[in-house]
Amino acid sequence: MSDGGRKRSSTKQTGELDYQIGARMKSRRAELSMNQQSLAREIGVSYQQVQKYENGTDRIGAVRLWAVSRALNYPIGNFFVGEDGLEEAGTPYETDIEARRILSTEDGRALVQAFIDIEDTGVRRKLVELATTVAAAIHRPPQVQRRVRRMRKV
Repeated sequence: MSDGGRKRSSTKQTGELDYQIGARMKSRRAELSMNQQSLAREIGVSYQQVQKYENGTDRIGAVRLWAVSRALNYPIGNFFVGEDGLEEAGTPYETDIEARRILSTEDGRALVQAFIDIEDTGVRRKLVELATTVAAAIHRPPQVQRRVRRMRKV
């Protein structure tokens, strides 16, 4: 059978990136308190296959990674961020990590839900202004001060 003249490798060796993607997949799944069976069902594979992806022993294809990204509500680019990844320290990825850390707390989820429940955009803007003012008033490292300044532009 012909595959358009392209040769396919008979070995599927995994590397560091496969391990990093799997580790991020596992971490995000745990953040959501989702078990492997649930994720497997969402993406159409067995839970054993999810284990192989998470351990980095099997490579995950682009379409399957896209499905994982959707199932975990996790931006696909985040799977590729890190030491050898696409973004470096001080980038939106760090902000994303901090946001996920806060959202994993009861207070963080309550704050977000309360914000969602406010339908008036003017009230929302005032709330953001209040939060950024309070954050700016507290002595913070320069990276947080930059984040606060960016938020004020919203």
